[in-house]
Amino acid sequence: MNRKHAVIAAAALLALALPARSEVKYGGYLSFEYIKGQAESSHPRGNMENLLVGFLAAGQVGQKFGFAVEARTLSVSSFDLAQAWAGYLPAEAFTIKVGLFLVPFGTWNRASRPHETALIRTPLNLEYLYPASWRDLGILVEGQVGVLSYAAYLGNGLAESDGLGSGQQFHDNNTDKAKGGRVGLVVGQAIRAGVSYYAGKYDDQDMRDLILEGADLSWVTAQWEVHGEYTKATIENPQPFEKGTTEGYSIWATMGFRSFQPIGSFQKVKYADPYHGGGIDIDRSRWTAGLRYVLSSTLFIKAEYDWNKEKGTALKDNQFQVQLGLSF
Repeated sequence: MNRKHAVIAAAALLALALPARSEVKYGGYLSFEYIKGQAESSHPRGNMENLLVGFLAAGQVGQKFGFAVEARTLSVSSFDLAQAWAGYLPAEAFTIKVGLFLVPFGTWNRASRPHETALIRTPLNLEYLYPASWRDLGILVEGQVGVLSYAAYLGNGLAESDGLGSGQQFHDNNTDKAKGGRVGLVVGQAIRAGVSYYAGKYDDQDMRDLILEGADLSWVTAQWEVHGEYTKATIENPQPFEKGTTEGYSIWATMGFRSFQPIGSFQKVKYADPYHGGGIDIDRSRWTAGLRYVLSSTLFIKAEYDWNKEKGTALKDNQFQVQLGLSF
């Protein structure tokens, strides 16, 4: 996103808060990482990188209107907007938000900031299904009634690219509008589940469909957290190419033991597309073991080691990663 436009949009929405300053909540987060991988990894020498600084302002304008703006730097020279929307919020059961919003597909995409996740890296199946911090420009309707929650949106959608993970756009490359949403269920205080769906034309000619499907499940108690997401995609290709597909799942769990929280995860993805990216044929899995150490309510350190495996290929691309972060 153009930096000038991003700053103007953020400043304009923040200005809405001035008449009701006492109702505005401010927050932020910061993190950076050290990464060292094996010889065939993308970090064989060890690097300090992935500086992330984010600021969030959200609040009410009058009794039934609200807004949120989240801006962040992805490096020392890159500025980005994660969300910037204004909304009509009359009740928990029904809200309408217009602008730039994080897409409600599964649970990871809208809660993947460093202080919100146990893992450092994005799970494999989600990494290959949609762009990191997937956002869209459009309209979002969501709410919760009893044990049921819902979200439905209309937006520009994803664009055609070499892979699904690089399809983020902030304009529309065709005349079709993407549709999607999530329906969730809350069981007691510990269990949450949901199913997600997305459909839209992704090519410039409005001819080929992209369909994403997902299911998520979480079990959270005072001492345990277990999360899982299943994902699937169907990518319509021009003749004579067959359809592209991705399918995968991930599960990760943490145990709270005072300030120490051991973490374990297994992730798997299959991605086959004969047309895009010169032909994609991926069958990967990853085991992850790590530890999150909470120094205070706002400061933490994560460390994890990833064992990566590619079907039919002997790779030396395991990776060790440390992340230091805080939220405020």
